[in-house]
Amino acid sequence: MFERYAAQVDEWRDVQSGVDFINSRRQGEAEARALLDAAYGPGGSGVMSAEDFRALCMAVNRECIEGSVPKRITCTRFGAGLASLLRLAPRMGELGPWLSGLWALPVAGSVDAVLGEAFRLHEARRVAGVGVLALSLLLYLKSGADMGTDNETDDADFFLPCTPALWRGLTFLKGQAVREGSGPRTQADYRRFLLDAHALRERFCLLPLEVDFALARAEALRVAGR
Repeated sequence: MFERYAAQVDEWRDVQSGVDFINSRRQGEAEARALLDAAYGPGGSGVMSAEDFRALCMAVNRECIEGSVPKRITCTRFGAGLASLLRLAPRMGELGPWLSGLWALPVAGSVDAVLGEAFRLHEARRVAGVGVLALSLLLYLKSGADMGTDNETDDADFFLPCTPALWRGLTFLKGQAVREGSGPRTQADYRRFLLDAHALRERFCLLPLEVDFALARAEALRVAGR
């Protein structure tokens, strides 16, 4: 279902995703996980400061795009999503129970069971302004930490970051009509996104950390009318 834009996806992977691209994202994710573990992992402090939350957001947004001139590390991975995350930092008193509950959630086992519990916690401890990016990002970081495989390319095998823009980019790559402003709103929507995003991974041999890059590029291609 991705054949219409296969050449573009191949180019994004082969030209713009290289060693520095992969390492910058992987290191940023590791730093974000370390901050979450220090606060909410076993033996953690039980709290996260606004400063540490900002550091987490900046770390997970780090990237280094190959083929750019000059090539440099930037804080651009999730685009406008970074601003939405940073706006939550002053509200750590509200956000803490949501973060701690999700970070304590085991992600091994049935994907549907994990998603059911994650969305239950999300609804029970919902904080205004916390949307699908924050929820899916926590699940992505958690699954990458918990799967414990020696094959790093399988990290976060089931849970991937999702935003409305990434949702539209995936719809575009599937060759389907895209409704402006559309995005995932329910557990079923996110489950569908995961199934299709992993089909994209398999078709183009993408690492988990490359998927949102390809989908962001696809959404930009769609918006440009190409």
